[in-house]
Amino acid sequence: MKVYIPKKIILLAFLTLLFIIWIQTDIELALNFPIILLLLVPMWVYYRIYRSKKKQVINAKREFLVNIFFLYLLMVMYVTLTPFHFTPSGNRGNINLVPYVQILYQYENKPSIFWMLYTLGNIIMFIPFGLLVPSIYRRRFKWLVTIFLGAFASLTIEVTQYFFTVGRAADIDDFILNVFGSLLGYFLYRFTKIIKSKYPENILTNQGLTKK
Repeated sequence: MKVYIPKKIILLAFLTLLFIIWIQTDIELALNFPIILLLLVPMWVYYRIYRSKKKQVINAKREFLVNIFFLYLLMVMYVTLTPFHFTPSGNRGNINLVPYVQILYQYENKPSIFWMLYTLGNIIMFIPFGLLVPSIYRRRFKWLVTIFLGAFASLTIEVTQYFFTVGRAADIDDFILNVFGSLLGYFLYRFTKIIKSKYPENILTNQGLTKK
């Protein structure tokens, strides 16, 4: 009797084994962004091709949004995790778990432009997240899924900065601002849906033909 083990489980087990071995060696991994692209992009292309062959029917609009979301995540990774000097978990960075400390520090001790870049930058960075996730997600409770995934993505960034990067600090203010940005993105998504429901494309097209 043959036992079928899904490829995803095998890949996950292999990556977990590599991670455990890496921690035991205590070797620093210095990865720049081009190397990250060379690792992730081929894997992503292979996965999308494999998925499309398996499903046979492709929703072109959704596939476009999924790939845009992947490129967006690469951009977020570049902005938040550079430099890519990952060290084993024994080497930890700085962390702040008290809300609004960093926001107030930036406001009181930095020029206004720095405070705005910090607060608005963290918010704006996650607005596309809140806009794209509900556009891709097909099922109900899109608002709940968007909030959860936005919080999970931001938490992943902060944990990675704390454990695996050099010169970065995990901060709860970043987390709060990121989640707020994803909420704004979701509200923007809902606004566009309301506009489309009030002004369907066929009505706009007919109005355009009437004017001509």
